[in-house]
Amino acid sequence: MINLKSINRYVIKEYCKSLLVVLAVMVAVIFIINLLDEFSYFKSKPDLKFFTFILMTFLKIPNLCINIFPFITLFGGIFYYLKIYNFNEIVSLRVAGYSNIQVIMLPALTSLIIGYVVIFFFVPLSSSSLKIYEEIRSKYNDTKNLVFVNETGIWILDRTENEKNIIRVENMSKNFKSFNKITIYIYDNNNNFIKRIDSEKGSVDNKKWELEKTTIVSANKRVKENFLSKYVYDSGFKIDDIKNYYKNTDTNSLFDIQNEINVLKDKGYSPVDLRIRYQKLMSFPVYLLTMSILSGLMIINLGKTSNYIKYGVYGIVISVILYFLNDLSITIAKSGIISVDLSVWIPIFLITLINLVGITQVNAK
Repeated sequence: MINLKSINRYVIKEYCKSLLVVLAVMVAVIFIINLLDEFSYFKSKPDLKFFTFILMTFLKIPNLCINIFPFITLFGGIFYYLKIYNFNEIVSLRVAGYSNIQVIMLPALTSLIIGYVVIFFFVPLSSSSLKIYEEIRSKYNDTKNLVFVNETGIWILDRTENEKNIIRVENMSKNFKSFNKITIYIYDNNNNFIKRIDSEKGSVDNKKWELEKTTIVSANKRVKENFLSKYVYDSGFKIDDIKNYYKNTDTNSLFDIQNEINVLKDKGYSPVDLRIRYQKLMSFPVYLLTMSILSGLMIINLGKTSNYIKYGVYGIVISVILYFLNDLSITIAKSGIISVDLSVWIPIFLITLINLVGITQVNAK
């Protein structure tokens, strides 16, 4: 009597082995590319230690692997299905009573489960490693991370020739024209506190902060507190530096992304990029499912040959098309033509439609 559970376990094991082979190859490629990319940065920073340089290279790899995992699933599936056909294992599966649909769906459901494992266990780890990477890099780059947003407000590190100041803004309008509850801490280059400027509201014109209802408190107790209806603060950077602020959304996992969205909305920033990140995480397991099904349909419908190069080229073409389709749909969404949330799902819907057509053809065989 045929033990279907044993066969299912064997299929899942072989499919996972194929995914691991492709993953190992991709990790090696990513490491080399990332190493070359970070090396150019390493050469420009003589105070950056070699160990830190290698650490930075490794810290980015988990996130990059997760971002391309749908394509790893596609190539892993192609590799698996070619293997079972080339070694006639498909004949054994047919004898055991497996239909073409069952042959495809077992690895596909495995991919779905892997997707949930990645989202709930590996994404938080990759997000944490990316945060560490950005923290290390910021230590060697004086021009990055000048703006930081959290629950307490918008914090700005403003460096001028003679001062190093900290600006805190409680929130701002969505058009970046007005700011509320502004506090500016003035320090000299030796980190000695000079004075504090408090303002009810203000606006920024180029590098000038035009403040209203301003109170100035000096560190020198002999200097009296001043109250001014109008005050101009000369900043070291432009309003565009505040507008263009955004940290890497990949540093957010599914567990903290909603809170981050609420914080940005409260402070006046658009949470569009974070909403895209949220939908990408939510759709990730389904994306893997559809890519796995697509790989099986390719082999069954396009011809069962041992030509790995042929199907490798097919896989590359499909990956390039999906990559640009993803970017196109998100760009269209940001322009307001379609919903931002829907834009992430459009490529998955199209793959699903292609899979449905392929499944009808498989059923006819």
